[in-house]
Formats: sequence, C-alpha cells, structure tokens
Amino acid sequence: MKNFARFFVVGLILVTLTACSPTLHSMGAAVQPAPITHRATSDSSVTEAEVAASGFWAHNWDADNIKDMNAGGGNVSATYRLGRVFFVNAAVGGFGGSLKFSCDENADCNDIVTFNNEKKKKTYSINGSDNYNDWLKTSAGKKSYSFWNLQERILLGIDANLGKYIILGVAGGIQAYQGDSDYDEVREGLGDIGYIDNSDAKNGFAPASAWWIGLRFGKNGKYGNFTIEFDDVYKGDIGDWVGARKYTYAHPTGFFGGVTEGDLISLSVFVGKQFVF
Repeated sequence: MKNFARFFVVGLILVTLTACSPTLHSMGAAVQPAPITHRATSDSSVTEAEVAASGFWAHNWDADNIKDMNAGGGNVSATYRLGRVFFVNAAVGGFGGSLKFSCDENADCNDIVTFNNEKKKKTYSINGSDNYNDWLKTSAGKKSYSFWNLQERILLGIDANLGKYIILGVAGGIQAYQGDSDYDEVREGLGDIGYIDNSDAKNGFAPASAWWIGLRFGKNGKYGNFTIEFDDVYKGDIGDWVGARKYTYAHPTGFFGGVTEGDLISLSVFVGKQFVF
C-alpha cells in the first residue's frame, strides 16, 4: 500500500511538472457568445416563443496560445417555452477578426519534432530549427492572421423561478461550428509538422452544457434581472474542453447586455434585444 501511494504521488508530480505541446483551437470551438434569455416576470407560466438578436465585440490579450485577438459578430436565438420551466433554445451566429500566434507558459514550445512532409518543412521551419518557439520569432510567426467562423447551438433545459426573486436553470445539447481562414490554414500546417497539437478541424461539433443562477430586481423582476451563466463545450479530451462565464443584465422591455470571460475569448461585451410572441 505504501509503495502504491509513493507511485501515485510521484506520478502526480510528474504530470504536474511535465509541460505539453501547445494546443491550438479553431476559434469556432469557443463557447457561443449568445446568452440564454429568461422570462421577464417570475409569475408567468404560459407557453410562449421568444427571439433574441445580439451583437458583440471580443478580445484575447495572451491566452490559449493566441494573443492580440480582436473580433466582432452577432447571434440570433429562438426559445420556445412549454409551461412554467421547460424550454428549447436554438441559436445561430458568426464572427470574425484577427489574431497572432503565441505560446502559454505551461506549454512546451521547444519540443523536437519529426518532419513528415518536406514541402511543409520548407514552409514552416526556419534554418532547420525544430521548435515552435523559433517559428514564433520569424516574420510569419509575428504576423496577424484573419479568421471567421459560423456557430450553431441547440439546448434543452429547465429555467425555474425559486420564489419571486431567484432564477435557477440548467440545459444541455450540442454546439457546432464551421470556418476557413488564414489562421486555420497556418494552424493546420503547424500541426502537420508537429510544432503544435492541432486540437480542432475547420468544422466540428461537440456536446455543450449551461447552468445559471440569477436575481430579479423588484417584485417579479419589475426592474429587470441579473444572471451568471456557466457554459462548457466538451470537444476532444478533457484538457481541450473550453468554458465561459456570462454576466447578463436584462430589462423588462427586452433589452439586455453584459460581458463574457472564458477560454479562447478572454473578454467579450454584448448587447441585444429580446422579442416575446
């Protein structure tokens, strides 16, 4: 038993201390920026349909092996509420911008690699160097690259009111994306020669989940509501999963706005309008 405990501790230390090759995602694999909207009042239980349109601006300083990312886009979502708590939500949107390649401090950007494609070796390597860090110092490694992506999401869930002031809910479903850009082309080339772990293809989908907790201001939300939403997309291995937190204020007139912090997109600001039918 003692030997097993020592083996477990040593293994844990090695996993903690061992760096891994830098992972690069498609930007479409980020959590879709559209927030989940909620009923304007806590006492409503009628079946209704809602449509929400929103726009956003996004930025990433230096994280997830990219930096200086700036992007903008928009989303349209439709929600059908059946009774007091059950709902289905479908959202579609797109965004685009530019970014630079980077390397996180917990990734090993000096890994030695084996070139399997002579043509790509000439394109991406420099002076016979075999590591990603050296490539980042070249003119190609310092450039900004454009990207664009479409995203789709469908979620089934419950959105409950605990009394007149508390909102609590959970949902699960699928998020998909498509894209093709300079960033994706270079990312694939770097992955082919082994500089990086190219986590995502240009198109893909994965299970997604969301849960949220919120507070209504005034009786039945007379002055609006504020929610914190926790989103995750489970694409690839557990180390490749991405998440985000959305902080949203919504007014009874249907206008809403907020900020998001998360993986791939460090910060985004969004505003929109909800229409109820």
